[in-house]
Amino acid sequence: MENQLHREILEEHARCPQLMGTIADPNKNGTWVSSKTGNSCTISMAIRNSRIQDIRFSGQGSALSEACASIMCSEIKGRNCEKVQELCQKLISYIEKNEEFPLPGELVIYETIIRFSERHDCSLLGWRALNVAFVNSE
Repeated sequence: MENQLHREILEEHARCPQLMGTIADPNKNGTWVSSKTGNSCTISMAIRNSRIQDIRFSGQGSALSEACASIMCSEIKGRNCEKVQELCQKLISYIEKNEEFPLPGELVIYETIIRFSERHDCSLLGWRALNVAFVNSE
């Protein structure tokens, strides 16, 4: 059975996505296009003093991919870049390889998503774009 709290969190972010749009002068950008669905996500970040001062996402995808990108941006804004990169890798490994780790904040929704393999691609769209942003800008 699906966790009702996880469903409510996802529905709220799908209805009212947080941090959707663009940043005027980002210093890191990354785009991921799913080879499976053709859906895309672009992440734009303003980084100062090794922290994500501002972050936005845009793209074309499912309600789930937008909700997950919204949750991701909300959870990582203001955090240290090195720790965010670690979190990104751990979350992708959690979904792809079932390598468990404590999911902070609203990222607990992945405890439900992991059970639905057909939703993994959508749920990771933003995370993959974030990873591209870090890799392309190093």
